[in-house]
Amino acid sequence: MKSNRVLAIALAAATAGGAYAQSSVTLFGVVDANLRYVKNSGLASNYGMSNSGLSSGRLGFRGVEDLGGGLKAGFWLESDVNADTGTFSSTGKMFQRRSTVSLMGNWGEFRLGRDFAPSSVHSFKYDPFGVIGIGGQNVTSTTARGLSNYYRHDNAVGYFTPNFGGVQAEFMFAPDEQAANNTGRHMSGRLSYENGPVSASVSYGVTNVATAAGTLGKFKQLGVAGSYNFGVAQLVASVYRDDLPFGTYGATTASAQTAGSEDRWLIGVNVPVGNHLIRASYVRTNARKGPAAYNDSDASKIAIGYVHNLSKRTSLYGTVARVSNDGAANFSIAGGAPTPGGWSGNSTGAEVGLKHSF
Repeated sequence: MKSNRVLAIALAAATAGGAYAQSSVTLFGVVDANLRYVKNSGLASNYGMSNSGLSSGRLGFRGVEDLGGGLKAGFWLESDVNADTGTFSSTGKMFQRRSTVSLMGNWGEFRLGRDFAPSSVHSFKYDPFGVIGIGGQNVTSTTARGLSNYYRHDNAVGYFTPNFGGVQAEFMFAPDEQAANNTGRHMSGRLSYENGPVSASVSYGVTNVATAAGTLGKFKQLGVAGSYNFGVAQLVASVYRDDLPFGTYGATTASAQTAGSEDRWLIGVNVPVGNHLIRASYVRTNARKGPAAYNDSDASKIAIGYVHNLSKRTSLYGTVARVSNDGAANFSIAGGAPTPGGWSGNSTGAEVGLKHSF
């Protein structure tokens, strides 16, 4: 509650004072809520309300000041918004999504603060469901759901090169700020190509993590993705390899499903038809580099969604998805293991929601 009041005061101050000082200050956001049904084999059905099924709920403000000579300064503050409960980020961070200040020029852009890691950008850029909702690919990812800094990093210095005929690179370095063990230090980079209907991306990142034995390990992310827009449909595909040192979560037994690494690949499609959009994806996750039982804990997920755009800002949407678990895998549409200690089966879900952006 205290963080919510502080955010409200900050927003009021920014819009009341800053908006008159520079006309480029913008207040923006997304409100997205849905009704959801989940059925895990052998367990009772679950009905409820959730959020961020089409677009991640958010509230933020951003601005740019022209300093002259081609140089600009900018800021970006953005918080999660959970429309189903009326709360902001559950992490305790006021601006969990992004909190940056930057300098921009014809030489590129430098950013300072909390931001998306280059090593994770194309995981949602090349996913028809944007890794959110029941259709997102992180439903069947141990590493994406288990590591709090998988997508974003604090204390980061980022650099974006100019666009050279569709080719652009971005880099990030996030110091650990913990002199004792360097846990949390992150380095990553991404090279992308955008030209007409063609889009491609390759990225690599390394994050220092602590293991159960008290040693320092390295979590490594490698990703390759691309898409092609045929006009009538856009085809997307991606391949990821996440290497996590065994024992990172204090795991010493084969029953600890979060101890290990995984390969994940996706193929999907977006089909626009007037004000409508049909989207679909197939995701396969293969566990690796862990206990024998973990290595056999694979899963696949298929999802189909429909979006009806009532306007440029308001959309109705619906999604159905099914997860098939192999071995000891226990991925659930609900976003976690439905019971502790090794449930394994199929998980089916559906959600219908409404999104409005401003």
